Amino acid sequence: MFTRTKKCNKIMIRLNNFLYVFNLRQGTILIAVHQIALSSFLLIILLVGISHLGEMLQLLDNDMKDDEERRGFYGVGYGDQVIFHESDVISTKNHARFVKAQHLASVTVVILYTSTILTAIYLMCSISLLYGAVKYKREYVLPWIMAACIAVVLLINFIIVFDGYPCIINLFGGHNIYHFGCTLFVLTFIYAICAVSSFALETGGRCHESITNNDERGERLLLLDHAAHSSLLSAAQLNKLSHGTRTHFV
Repeated sequence: MFTRTKKCNKIMIRLNNFLYVFNLRQGTILIAVHQIALSSFLLIILLVGISHLGEMLQLLDNDMKDDEERRGFYGVGYGDQVIFHESDVISTKNHARFVKAQHLASVTVVILYTSTILTAIYLMCSISLLYGAVKYKREYVLPWIMAACIAVVLLINFIIVFDGYPCIINLFGGHNIYHFGCTLFVLTFIYAICAVSSFALETGGRCHESITNNDERGERLLLLDHAAHSSLLSAAQLNKLSHGTRTHFV
């Protein structure tokens, strides 16, 4: 399944098939279809989140305006009457909460829009990968390989960051299951990158060794052509001599 080849003065591990069942082209098509479906689903979720983001920001803005109107006052009931008293402590606490909520909303806006742009780019790269696999064109496969390598780095960073959030860890049932699931997902992603990279090498990777092999193959074909041509000339000469007179042999 694995073949160690030396290309362009670098040793690379190249896959010969995908999951022991499919060839590299079929595996690349399956990976492309899977990534298109996954990135499309994630893009839809992000777009839905952006559509609800405006409503969330509007509610936060209304609450902050209401807090500004009531800032410094709180009501205390005395029988049937409510008397408002000034309180800088309560106002400060409410203001701190709203500042924190506003900061969280700003971070959410940046993350949503950035994630949407990156997901859209990855979706286009996945579509390019599918086209390159179907048409057997290497130049359409390379963008996905670069995007996938960047995605692996970002994925590892997100895994490390989310490890500090107990609410996310509890969804997986503990740190052990979380680490096992994330490791399995990253290794699967890396295997897909290796398969697509092997397909890219198969479709027409050109380096010094391949050019040398092509030159040697061309020289061998040229020698064979000369040999065949010489054989034809020898056969023609023998045929001429066999039908000639005695003077041809003198």
